[in-house]
Amino acid sequence: MNIRILALTILSSATALPALSADMNVLEDAPQPVQQVSSTYDWSGFYLGGQGGYAWMTGDVRGIERELDGGAAGAHAGYNLQSGSIVYGIENDVNYNFDSKGSAKTEWDASGRARVGYALDRTLIFATAGVAAAGAVVERPAAGKKDEILIGWTAGGGIEHAVTDNILVRGEYRYTDFGEKDFGDSVGKFGATQNKVILGASFKF
Repeated sequence: MNIRILALTILSSATALPALSADMNVLEDAPQPVQQVSSTYDWSGFYLGGQGGYAWMTGDVRGIERELDGGAAGAHAGYNLQSGSIVYGIENDVNYNFDSKGSAKTEWDASGRARVGYALDRTLIFATAGVAAAGAVVERPAAGKKDEILIGWTAGGGIEHAVTDNILVRGEYRYTDFGEKDFGDSVGKFGATQNKVILGASFKF
């Protein structure tokens, strides 16, 4: 009797082993879950860069309009914060203008602006607006050279792209109304408006 029980036990074990081995192979071959990694770019942080472009400027001296078109080059600095796909921040820039022809010109301009945009991963579409200033110079034979600072406003928008985690490139358009100022009886009032197209690059820290 004991021999029969032992034989049946051995036979049952031999039958179960292939099934157990098959189950183990299925477990080993099962695909492992892939960890999801987010690819969303973070626009938050401080950045510093430079820009250049062309400005179509109209100056008004004593009611007579003059075209003061020319190139421009300068630098900018700003800080962004991001909430979901919305990016907002502040930016300051200063530019030297090459509109030196004639007796009236703006030698430089600067602005302090707010920016808000929508991020499509590494691409940012933004709008911007704020305060603008310009260093205006008027020369007249009877009055000599006079300079004043014009203060007005600027608004525009553009698109920015993160080439790497730190290198950003941009294209931007802005309209600026620098207002007008009285340069005295011998010169009169001088005002200026500007349309500017800008290309720039920044380093994000």
